[in-house]
Amino acid sequence: MAVTRTFSSVTADLMHRIKQVAQDEHGILFDPPDGSTGTATGSTPLGECIVRFVYDSAQAELMMTLVKKPLLLPAGFLWTAFSVELERSRGFL
Repeated sequence: MAVTRTFSSVTADLMHRIKQVAQDEHGILFDPPDGSTGTATGSTPLGECIVRFVYDSAQAELMMTLVKKPLLLPAGFLWTAFSVELERSRGFL
């Protein structure tokens, strides 16, 4: 099930904003909290989601791999939701 997506033009400020919004508005926990690589864990009404992330500041790229999701939650829904939040976060910078 490991599905990976890479997002480009992710500056360090944008990465910080993404983490802030994810934690504050969606209750997503990052391990480690300030790392450029690690996992993000969140809950949905259908169950837990875990995403592994690797942020490359030199390339301004964020690679995310879906590690765990509820069976009934389509991966496409999660990627679309993240893309919407990414664009929203870009608007705040």
